[in-house]
Amino acid sequence: MFVADLHNDLVQRIMEGEDVTKYTPHGHTDIPRLKDSCIDLQILIIWVSSKSADPNFFNKANRMYDEIEKLSNLTEVLIPKNLEDIKNGIKKNKLLLPVSMEGGEAIENKIDNLYHFINRGLLYLGPTWNHSLDWVSSNFDEKYNKTKLKTIGLNDFGKEVINVCQENKVLIDVSHIGEQSFWDIVKITQRPFIASHSSVNKLCSHFRNLYDDQLLAIKNKQGLVGINPYPFFIDPTFKEREAKVRKKYREKIKSLEIQNSKKSSQWLAKQHFFQKKLSSVCPDFDIFLDHIEYIIKLIGIDYVAVGSDYDGLDCLPKGWKDCADHIKIAEQLEYRGYNQVEIEKVMGTNFLRVLEEINY
Repeated sequence: MFVADLHNDLVQRIMEGEDVTKYTPHGHTDIPRLKDSCIDLQILIIWVSSKSADPNFFNKANRMYDEIEKLSNLTEVLIPKNLEDIKNGIKKNKLLLPVSMEGGEAIENKIDNLYHFINRGLLYLGPTWNHSLDWVSSNFDEKYNKTKLKTIGLNDFGKEVINVCQENKVLIDVSHIGEQSFWDIVKITQRPFIASHSSVNKLCSHFRNLYDDQLLAIKNKQGLVGINPYPFFIDPTFKEREAKVRKKYREKIKSLEIQNSKKSSQWLAKQHFFQKKLSSVCPDFDIFLDHIEYIIKLIGIDYVAVGSDYDGLDCLPKGWKDCADHIKIAEQLEYRGYNQVEIEKVMGTNFLRVLEEINY
C-alpha cells in the first residue's frame, strides 16, 4: 500500500540544530521513524514567519531547502522534483521527501523568486500561513483582523502568483487562506488544488476548517482535502480541557521561555513538553475518522487524504503518538467497513491521482 502524508514541519527542528537523521525521543518524526513507519511519501514544509525578527525570508527559505536536500545523501531517501522521480522512488522503495512551502513570504513579492523555488522542485505553495501578505489574506486575519487588512482576497500580484504556479505544475494549497482568497482562487484556477491539512467546519467550527461549499469546490476542481488530526480542528470540546492543562503548567511554560531566548526555540520546547502533558485530554481517534467519513459522504472517497501536520502541533488524538501510529488510520478505516482499494485511496493513491492531474 502506498502511503502519502501531505504536511510535516520537521524542518523547523533541523533549523534549530537537531540531527533528525538519528532517532529522536521527542516530536513526531525523524528519518529513522519515518523509514520504519508505513509512510512512503512525506511532504516537508518550508515555513518562514512574517513576524520573524530576521526579514531575510528568501535566504532563510533557501537555507531550509538546502537542509532538506542534504537528507538525500542518506541511503533510501529521495527528494523528488517531479512525478517521474516519485514513481521511480516508489519502485526503488525510497522514502520520498518532496518539498512544499507554507506562506508566500519567501518570494518577497518577486515573481523571479517564485520561479527560483519552482526550479528547485516545489510541489505545492500555500499562499499564506496565519499572517496575511500584501497580496493575499489568511483565514485567521479575515476572521479576526479584517479591518486592518491591505488586501482582502487576491490582488493582481496574488493572481499572478496563482497563475504562475498553475502554469508550472505547482499545486496550490488553500489550508491557511481566507474565504475571499479561496473563492478568488476558485475563479482563476484551471487545475486541481488542495487543502493539505484542514478539517471539516461543520463538525468543528474553527477558522482553519473548511465549509461544505468549499469542500464541494475542491471536488469540482478535482483536488483533495488532507484531514488534519490536531484536536483543536476536530473536537469542539477540546479547547476547554486544553486550557486547564496549560493553566496547570503556567510556571513551567515561563521557565521554558526563559531557557530558550529565540521564539522558534520556545515554540519547539513548549510543543515537545505538551505532547506528553496533553495526551490525557485529547479526543479519541474516532473523532478524526469522523472528519474523513464526512468528506467521503459529502464529496466522495476520491477527494480525501491525510495531512498530519507532524511536528507542527503539540498533540494528536489518543492512541496516536507519532508517525509510527500512522498505520492506525488504515486499520480504523478497515474496522469501519472500507475495502482495501478505498483505504489505499485515502492513504495515498488519491494524492498520486492529483499529481497525475497536474502532471507534476
